[in-house]
Amino acid sequence: MQKFLFAGLLGLALSFAAGAQPVDPKSPPAFRLGDAAIPLDYKARLSIDPDAERFEGEIRIRMRIGRATPMVWMHARKLEIVSAEFRQGTRAIGVTSTSGGNEFVGFEAKGEPFAAGEAEATIRYTGSVDALSTRGLFRQKSAGDWYVVSQFEADSARFAFPCFDEPGWKTPWQLTIDAPAANVVVSNTPETSVSDTPGRPGWKRHAFAATKPLPSYLVALSVGPFDVVEGGTAGRNKTPLRYLAPKGRGAEMRWVKESTPRILEILEDYFGMPYPFEKLDTVTVGQAVNFGAMENVGMITYVESLLLAKPNEETPAFRRRYTAVGAHEIAHMWFGNLVTLAWWDDTWLNESFASWMGDKTVTAFNPEWGSAYPRNVTRNRSLFADRLATARPLHNPVLEKGDIDASFNRLTYDKGAQVLSMFEGWLTPERFRHGVREYMAARAYGSATSQDFFRAVGDAADKRDAALAAFSTFVNQPGAPMMDAVLRCDAKGAAVLDVVQSAFQPQGARASNASWTTPACFAYEAGGSVKKQCAEVANGKATIALPAAQACPRWVAWDSGYFVMRPDAALAKRNLPALAAWPDTLAVPYVNDASLMQRSGVIGLDRVLPVYKAALAHKSPGVRRAAVEALKNTNPEHVTGSAKAARAAIDRDVVLPLARQMGWTEKPGESDEVRELRFVLLPYAADYAGDEALRAQARDLARQWLRDRSGADAMMVTPILDTAARFADAGTYAAFEAEAATTQNLRDRRQIVSALAKVRDPALRPKALGLALDKRSGQEVMNGREALLFLEDATEDDGNRRAAFAYLRDNFDALAAKLPPETPGQLVRHLDRMCTPQDRSQVAAFFKDRSPRFVGGPRRLEQALEGIDLCVAAGTPRV
Repeated sequence: MQKFLFAGLLGLALSFAAGAQPVDPKSPPAFRLGDAAIPLDYKARLSIDPDAERFEGEIRIRMRIGRATPMVWMHARKLEIVSAEFRQGTRAIGVTSTSGGNEFVGFEAKGEPFAAGEAEATIRYTGSVDALSTRGLFRQKSAGDWYVVSQFEADSARFAFPCFDEPGWKTPWQLTIDAPAANVVVSNTPETSVSDTPGRPGWKRHAFAATKPLPSYLVALSVGPFDVVEGGTAGRNKTPLRYLAPKGRGAEMRWVKESTPRILEILEDYFGMPYPFEKLDTVTVGQAVNFGAMENVGMITYVESLLLAKPNEETPAFRRRYTAVGAHEIAHMWFGNLVTLAWWDDTWLNESFASWMGDKTVTAFNPEWGSAYPRNVTRNRSLFADRLATARPLHNPVLEKGDIDASFNRLTYDKGAQVLSMFEGWLTPERFRHGVREYMAARAYGSATSQDFFRAVGDAADKRDAALAAFSTFVNQPGAPMMDAVLRCDAKGAAVLDVVQSAFQPQGARASNASWTTPACFAYEAGGSVKKQCAEVANGKATIALPAAQACPRWVAWDSGYFVMRPDAALAKRNLPALAAWPDTLAVPYVNDASLMQRSGVIGLDRVLPVYKAALAHKSPGVRRAAVEALKNTNPEHVTGSAKAARAAIDRDVVLPLARQMGWTEKPGESDEVRELRFVLLPYAADYAGDEALRAQARDLARQWLRDRSGADAMMVTPILDTAARFADAGTYAAFEAEAATTQNLRDRRQIVSALAKVRDPALRPKALGLALDKRSGQEVMNGREALLFLEDATEDDGNRRAAFAYLRDNFDALAAKLPPETPGQLVRHLDRMCTPQDRSQVAAFFKDRSPRFVGGPRRLEQALEGIDLCVAAGTPRV
């Protein structure tokens, strides 16, 4: 106990030291609160009616005041203070509350200042329950009933409580919630009592046990007429499990109820300790903006598309998706909740570890789900994002509010998970796990930093200094290494791989002098089998012997570590005939890296198209899927000259026959991988290969589904609807529009609205785009959350991007007023695939003065413009 408390307090001291203090204690903080006052525990009571737009609150905060001061500052946003009183010992201290801008409230002592020592504040206040955004306390309607849910990460607890809203402060919280009696009320801990609410007939008071020490962002609650599905118990401590669905939909939690106990037990086995909290509730959220699930202690929230499925909707993809996300969120109960980041600069470790652990759990849950393609999706996505000069390091200073939002990005989740996987292989899985367990045990219920974690796993492998040094090269700087590779064989058959490591630099990118120590493994053919050779590669030249080779290997590849390897022309030619027979664990990253390098102008399209063609002949559906995705991701502006004819030949001679053979409808006995290949192959063939028969079939199936939801395979609904909308005739469009105006089921609405974003007919597209602001009988066709997703889908579609951008330009102010706060700044995100100098000029001119209006907007614009620059430069590749 003393050991983890000391480590936690040391982390807090360092964290507070980073928060600059105002010179005048009466001046509001600029960003962080500092250490003038430190919370010790909270007791809060909220009165919440889901039908109402406001709530009432009372909070008692016990704190330690570090030095005499006339003013105590706390975080608070959109809260109206009704009254406040402080006590120190027997002294009652009247206070005057003062707003400190949008984020802070100050309490100034009347008369003598606050003295150093303990104090207790009692604050009564009111606040709003937002019906548009999904932060703080928000409410949403499902089938006529309102539900209130919380989302406090990263800095939104201040919408619900005046508090010290930073992650390093971990204290017990005790909540009491008053609500109308018809509602179910849940929070982080078990309910200890339910009684009538004094002075409110028809209301009940729900008291909850005090939590273990928690930061404010992990406090959670929900109120509404939920179906509560009892899930029994699971794990070493027989943890009670429950599942909360919108009223009448509890049966749709079948898979979640079946799979969650096993997920929890797999994680207990890995961490070597029981689930660390008293219970685990799984709570449904209808729609969310910029999050899909949240790891609140004891009460995880998920958007309903991750949890709810009727029997015909419970596809293998649905089951795998919940298992992966559920494993990520439940892993946080140990890594993030039991041990919490001291400050947001270590968001990456919190999220990347959960993602990495989620992948391991999925494979343990069902080994078939651990195939090469899903394991490499995050690697490919993160390398593409990390190539930008404007990419953030994983560990990056968080010095202002916009930095918090920026710390939650794809690299935070994806790159970090890949780096952890690479280092696990280097240190060995057994030693890495031992280090994780030591880290958790030493800092349980406290806070820690990424350096603490590196030391723990390094010590477990007896490589502390080496681990710290190597980790830092991937964590403290952006980018990824690239290895240029040449195979050398002598007359006696001895083989070596010469590599030169440098920064992966897209064509046209700013120069980088970053360097890495990369734990890399290389695979090669020797005597008809696959051999592996690993090495620690630094920048510059290195020679890796391939000792098992009895003759010059027929091919050389690499495992999917966090680096890119570019074979020279001779090695690329040597690899090509053998590619179709490689293990999928080698073939998928080879295809992905070819695509990444082509899209970055490192090699030309003429050089990678033969790789895609060879991959399409591979027996693994995952390898073929990677090839289809690579073809799809090729920017149309790059398909010129001889590459245009070569691409068309692959589509005509390879892709289209395979798509016609598979068809839109699954066949008995197909594997999950085959079904997932169909998901990407059929819409690609209908679009890029231009097959009118496939398009007509999609229109027919879509019309059937719009009339009767059993009219298409559940797994194929999205690609069918998307294809039908892309090539919609007037009748098909009318059917889509009618359903968008009337359908209330959120899953169905999401698919219909997303499809409408892809309508391409010049006569129909303006009507489709106009639905973002359209009203029917006084009712919006899309709410603000749906309109945001609709516009993102439209700008992501190659065929609609420019038209969608034109619609944004013409209607930006009206859209900005409708969308959730701050989100209009992210509409620039998918414009990075616009690929001409004229496109760049238009995007820059339009958003120049608008992006600063939104948190994170300037950075998003900077990255989009860099993406356009790199796309333009990739049209003239280096090789």
